[in-house]
Amino acid sequence: MSLISKALYTRPRIEEALSVLDKKRLTLPIINLRIMLEGFDEAPVVLRELPAGSWSSPIADVVMLAKLAICLKPKRVLEVGSFRGYTAKNLAEHTPPETRILAFDRDPRHGSAYQGLAIAAKIDRRVDDISAKAFANDPRGHYDFIFLDADHTYESVKRDTEILLPLLSADGAFVWHDYANWGRFSRKNGVPEALHELAERIPIAAIGGSWLAMHRPAWSTPAGSAALTAASQSAYDVLPGEDVWSTDHLR
Repeated sequence: MSLISKALYTRPRIEEALSVLDKKRLTLPIINLRIMLEGFDEAPVVLRELPAGSWSSPIADVVMLAKLAICLKPKRVLEVGSFRGYTAKNLAEHTPPETRILAFDRDPRHGSAYQGLAIAAKIDRRVDDISAKAFANDPRGHYDFIFLDADHTYESVKRDTEILLPLLSADGAFVWHDYANWGRFSRKNGVPEALHELAERIPIAAIGGSWLAMHRPAWSTPAGSAALTAASQSAYDVLPGEDVWSTDHLR
């Protein structure tokens, strides 16, 4: 770690101010899920409690994940980096009754948010470090939905993604958290850099209005590529047919 990285590691506010100057860090195409997923706007999300404590996900990301779960209806979900378990609980509450969720974390205490609740019947816990050995018994293409929110360093994101990608089904979705402009100088967050490199091989897009990025194998097909392009917010400033009105006042 460089002297600059060490100096900023415990000074997040200074790093945040520096990050504002770095406006070209996030380069993935941005997609509007309102265009891509049928029924996205109509999908109701119920939040009975808000994630609490340090490292809690922003509410916009919590809602976006719930909307994805409702629209995609995955049957087999893998969450890597489960921590307190609020995300696993959220996914369990917004997926079909038959959905099974594997919550994976190295800390044996993970999952306190749902333990003892009826919804816990949908969630299996696994305690281990992320490695090929830890997933050796999981069949290739087994999971319809994979959510990676573990160690955010560039090296870890790259390694963990390579381990987990083969477990994704052909019609599934792989979602990363913290595709966001923080932690570059302290090297706490290498998600953007890891995904930009990976995007040279597979289609990846940032989900507008969130810190989430997503890959779907189906986007590699002609039809999937066309759908991805159509949902790009660079192509649509507003929804087709939507009226735009302007004002001189800041909003």
